[in-house]
Amino acid sequence: MVSILQLCLIIGAAAAGPSKMVRLVPAMYVFGDSTLDVGNNNYLPGPNVPRANTPLNGVDFPGGARATGRFSNGYHVADFIAMRLGLKESPPAYLSLAPRPTALLLSALATGVSYASAGAGILDSTNAGNNIPLSKQVRYMESTKAAMEARVGKAAARLLLSRSFFLFSVGSNDISVFAAAPGDVGT
Repeated sequence: MVSILQLCLIIGAAAAGPSKMVRLVPAMYVFGDSTLDVGNNNYLPGPNVPRANTPLNGVDFPGGARATGRFSNGYHVADFIAMRLGLKESPPAYLSLAPRPTALLLSALATGVSYASAGAGILDSTNAGNNIPLSKQVRYMESTKAAMEARVGKAAARLLLSRSFFLFSVGSNDISVFAAAPGDVGT
C-alpha cells in the first residue's frame, strides 16, 4: 500500500509538471463515481444510465475526438495519478474486460482495473439501477482477486495487491441524492 507520505509526494510531483517517472506500483485499482469512471457505464443497460460516449468526452484526450468513457474532455484525476505512479493512464474499465476473462486477468496483473461507475454511491440505493454501486465494485474486485490467485497463486497475488495503489472517490452522489430528496430533512 502507498503511504500518506508517498501520496503527498505523488501529488506534489503532479503539481510540479510532467517528468519521466519510474513505475512506483505494479498496478492501480480504482473505485468510485464519475470522477474516476473510464467507461464502465457505457456497458450498462438501460435508458437512464449516465454515459460518456460522445466525442466531447474525449475531445482533448490523446488520439483526438473519440469517446473514452471518461466524464471529461480529456484525462481525469485517476489518469493523472496513474501517470505519476508510472502508469500510462488509468487502468481499463472492468466491464470492458469482463467478457474476456483472459484480458481481465492480464490487465489486473499488469496495470490494474477500474471499477468506478458514474452515479455510484456508497449506498446501494444511490441512483439505483443506473450504476455499479460501491458494494458491487468491491465484489467485482473480489472475483478479480480470486482469478488472480488461481493464476499466480495466493502469495503472489497478495504481494502484488499489497504493493498496488487503490484509489477511491465516492460519496458525493449520496449527498446530492439525499439533498434532492423531497420531504423534511431532520424531522
